[in-house]
Amino acid sequence: MLHFQFIPNSGDANTTNQAMHDGLYDSLRYLADELSNEAPGLDSEFEAWRQNIGPAQRLSSAVFGTYYDVVEALQAGDTETGVTLIRNILRVRPVMRGTRITVLGRDYAETDSRRIEKFMGAPETGAAGVTQPDQAQADRFATKLREAIAWIEHNLPQLHDEMNALLGELILVGPAEGSLEFEGGTCFRLWGAVALNAERKASVADLIVTLAHEEGHAALFGACKNEMLVENPDSELFWSPIRRTKRPLEGIFHASFVSARMIWVVRHMLASKEFGWLERRRLRKILREAEAIQRDSADIVRREGRLTETGKAVLKSMADFMDAPGKSLIPA
Repeated sequence: MLHFQFIPNSGDANTTNQAMHDGLYDSLRYLADELSNEAPGLDSEFEAWRQNIGPAQRLSSAVFGTYYDVVEALQAGDTETGVTLIRNILRVRPVMRGTRITVLGRDYAETDSRRIEKFMGAPETGAAGVTQPDQAQADRFATKLREAIAWIEHNLPQLHDEMNALLGELILVGPAEGSLEFEGGTCFRLWGAVALNAERKASVADLIVTLAHEEGHAALFGACKNEMLVENPDSELFWSPIRRTKRPLEGIFHASFVSARMIWVVRHMLASKEFGWLERRRLRKILREAEAIQRDSADIVRREGRLTETGKAVLKSMADFMDAPGKSLIPA
């Protein structure tokens, strides 16, 4: 069985992030070679760009997003656009690893902002559409978000290390007009990024839980770099405890995992004694809800899932955590 560790581990996270980058490099190298007749010198341009990316650096989510646009253009037979987009990628400079807070619109080129809006608007992200946030609200949100990150760094350094490895950008966004309220969203095609609703009223405690939730999605995306969690196609729909509607089993698996990560974090929050009685009451409610969602979602996965080797490894690691003594107890 494949190795997967439920509790965040900096070594595994760095390996996962590097594997995602290496996969991108391999694909771009292949495309540059294949397009050498149509675009002489593209392969050399790629190699020069690749040599300038150091081991402590990472690429922005915009690069990963642009890659998917490249593939879409080439599949449609639009070689000129595909080559142009590859050359756009080769002009992007890497940044140092670590998690940055960014704002949609303010910190992104117009093309990149539109791509984020498109990808984060996909139903599977949970965001259901994003737009540029109100700047004043984003500034206030960012202040609380930094406090949440500082709490994680002090109390759960292993989660903080995983965030720095897997997440390069916490993108502050607003909800698209007419979309439902959401906390955050993660999209595989924007590797290294999480969109957070900066117009949402949230406490520091809320944001700690949200970061744990979205980081869980990122960890699973990284685990699925070679295969999905289940072989069940998206056309097979099952009742979802978290959405209260039918959805693909891959999404239900994600719900069970991120709920387990939330349980792990909330228990640490309650044990820390750093939150007031009202916040602790809300945290206990979140814990009860997360336990119910995790249990029901995992039961559906076990009953209905045709698990890949990756899925089996993730499910076992999650079950080992949930079955450990005391995990179902709610602190006073």
